[in-house]
Amino acid sequence: MATKTARLLKQHESSNAQSLMAKLLVSKNAMVNPIRKGDIIKGTITKLTRAEILVDVGGKAEAVVLERDKRILQTLMDTLHVGDEVSVSVLSPESDNGHPIVSLRRFIDDKVWDNLATLQKKRELTPVQIVDMTKGGYVVQMERSVSGFLPQSHVMYSQNNNASVGDTIQVYVQDLKRQEGKIIFSQKQSLTPEEFKAVMDTYKKDQTVTASIENITPFGLFVSLPFTKKDTGDKQTVDGLIHISEVSWEKVSDISDEHSVGDKIEAVVIGFDTDAKRVDLSVKRMSDDPFTQVAKKYPVDKKINATVLKVIDGNVQVQLEDGVEGVIRKEKVPPNKTYNTGDVVNLVVSHIDGKRRKIELSPVLLEKPLGYR
Repeated sequence: MATKTARLLKQHESSNAQSLMAKLLVSKNAMVNPIRKGDIIKGTITKLTRAEILVDVGGKAEAVVLERDKRILQTLMDTLHVGDEVSVSVLSPESDNGHPIVSLRRFIDDKVWDNLATLQKKRELTPVQIVDMTKGGYVVQMERSVSGFLPQSHVMYSQNNNASVGDTIQVYVQDLKRQEGKIIFSQKQSLTPEEFKAVMDTYKKDQTVTASIENITPFGLFVSLPFTKKDTGDKQTVDGLIHISEVSWEKVSDISDEHSVGDKIEAVVIGFDTDAKRVDLSVKRMSDDPFTQVAKKYPVDKKINATVLKVIDGNVQVQLEDGVEGVIRKEKVPPNKTYNTGDVVNLVVSHIDGKRRKIELSPVLLEKPLGYR
């Protein structure tokens, strides 16, 4: 009797244990959320080697990080540690071995852009390496292969006089456009709106200033102008730009032919660029436009003889006198008429284009050819 009772108790205990185990399995499976391709889920790094990176995402099996790009793999090794919490992108819910396949690229990308945003907000210098030099500036690279551009207009010439590919320089994060993947750096600290207001309080339109040329670019001259922060009394500087179109009344093809870094230059304030935090300056507006006097000498309908200088795209450039040129537009050239350099032609002034500073001329015709406009 005792033996039978013991056997029944043992069967009952076994049944209860199986029932409890079943409940636990059901409970555990209920806690495991199904994952789908494209999901972004959180997890914890459990293994981190070049051969294998595993992430516990709370599933039946640990997720395997797939990364074949050696540069990104190196970034993962340099950035992450076992135990770090991460978010992963699901590439495949389950591989042949039963492990989810995930990527950490988005997580790393987020960290990179967050770091850049922090550097920009704090206005902190960061080291970059020059990887290429172009006419417009420098292609530079931060650690972890983050590339950006340092425009000529943001280069401190005194610091980069002999800079070359491979050199490391210090820059600020100037502008970020994540959707376009663009990062603009600067060696000049960007001014806050409050600081730029102090600049506009210091300098007024039409004010004449004298400054040293800090940088020469294909599109203009950069100078540095001092100003004082009202709240702290700190001395700071702001960029001033003399655009190539404002250097001289005459056309300038190469600014460096006439100007050098370190030269003192006098200019007049013509405006403020609030986006670039820059003062716009002009040298040519320090004097009257000589074209005004030239135009008075060549009123409309005046007949003159001029010498052909060259023909470009059908337009004929002629010399009226030393330093004074005019143009016969191609639509005014008579049909079947050819002009050659050195030809002396009889012309009449047809239009004065003050905006483009051009004197337009037409040939003097004894009779109007068919089709001539």
